[in-house]
Amino acid sequence: MRLKKKAAIIIGLAALAVIVAVGIYIAEKQKTPEKLLKVLPDKVDLQIKDVHYTDVSESGMKWEVTADTARYIKKDNVALFEKVAVRLITREGKTFLLTGDKGRVQTDTKDMKISGNVKIVSNSGDAFTTDYLLYKNGEQKFQTDAPVTMENGRLKIVGKGMTLSLKDEKLELL
Repeated sequence: MRLKKKAAIIIGLAALAVIVAVGIYIAEKQKTPEKLLKVLPDKVDLQIKDVHYTDVSESGMKWEVTADTARYIKKDNVALFEKVAVRLITREGKTFLLTGDKGRVQTDTKDMKISGNVKIVSNSGDAFTTDYLLYKNGEQKFQTDAPVTMENGRLKIVGKGMTLSLKDEKLELL
């Protein structure tokens, strides 16, 4: 009789251990949501959220790019950005902050287009707003033929088109 009682207790404890283990497993499974695989469009090789990228060019300029998302299309050498901000620091220490809704960088030439609510703010306090802006890396030049507003503490100028040469430190509002 004692043997049967001991066997029943051991079987009961083993069953209880199995029930507790299953309960813990189920509780842990419910805590961590399953990760769903998001399928990328056919042309996109890589997509990243909360991007921060830094590059120092041969001319000594430093680029710091942040964006909500970035997509890279390798065969076209293109990086596409959403809600992008680019901080450009020249070799002389001047800084420009460019922001826009979308950005497109040709990764082989480092030419760039920023579009949608584009704003450039320099460390000297000059602010430019426009619909889109092109940057030609080889010429170190920003340009647009869209309407542009330039403002600082003293004046406000409105024009259609702009060229800003970092190399020559020359600004033209058209």
